[in-house]
This record gives sequence, C-alpha cells and structure tokens, in this order.
Amino acid sequence: MIERLKRKHKMDIHDFLSKINDKYEDFYFTENKERKFLKNNWSLIEKILIKQEVYGIFNNGLKGLLIIFREKSFRPYVKLLTENSKHNIDFLKFLKWNFFEVDLYMKLKKENPLSEQIRKTGFIKVGDRGREVLFFKKGLKQIYPIIPKDNYLPKEENRLY
Repeated sequence: MIERLKRKHKMDIHDFLSKINDKYEDFYFTENKERKFLKNNWSLIEKILIKQEVYGIFNNGLKGLLIIFREKSFRPYVKLLTENSKHNIDFLKFLKWNFFEVDLYMKLKKENPLSEQIRKTGFIKVGDRGREVLFFKKGLKQIYPIIPKDNYLPKEENRLY
C-alpha cells in the first residue's frame, strides 16, 4: 500500500534507511552544490517531510521511499529507494497514474538497473554527465476538459438514454 508520509512516519523512515543499502548512491539531495544523503541526517529528513512530497510503500513495515523533490520552483526530481525491483515497479506505476500532468526528472548512475525500468514507463534520456544519466518524463496537459453530458443537456426530456 502506497501512502503519503508525514512527520509521524519519521521513525519508520529512519528504520528503513538504517537497514537498506543504497548500492548506487543515487538517493541524495543537492543543496548549495553539496550532496546530502538522508542516512543518519535527522534534520534533512524532518525538512523533507515538511516541505516535499514523500511517499512510502508499506508491506509489514516500510519497504520503499519515493520523494518528489521541488526546490524553489525548479524542475521536480524523483528520488526512489526500495528493497527490491517489485516495489520499484509499483512506485513507477504510481508515478505514471498520479503524476501524469507533471514534468518529472530523475538522475541515476549509468550502471543502476532502475534506469532500464524507468525507460519502460515513459522516461527518456536527455542528459549524460560522466557517470550519471538524466531522465525526463513530459507531463500530459489536459487540452479539452472532460465534461459530463448532463451539463450539456440539463432538461430531462433532452437526454439520450
């Protein structure tokens, strides 16, 4: 079950980060040109829970984190860290269905197997910087709003069925 995390989930996040190994070291945030990792950084965890969108997947405890990081109206970056690839797929489906109107960016190491999974969900490679690759998913803007047909035909005798 995927749900949005709040300040009350701080201990769950701390327990999850203490037991998981970020093998590719892609789960970091940049502040003033300095990389800051969440592991053992309580103040950063609290700040992110207050100011950013944080989602967790629960299955007998927290099994994965998804953070949509927006900094001063710049482009939103997606940070994803899970225990296994099944939870990665669940989060990518969640992104695909719940954030289809938003442009999203994801920066990963080239050797990270997650880069192959995100290509299948609509992300394209737009940048290559040494050991890292930048992926982008264009948000679909709603051109024509969906209006129920009852709004067009308010009188009962004009309805088609």
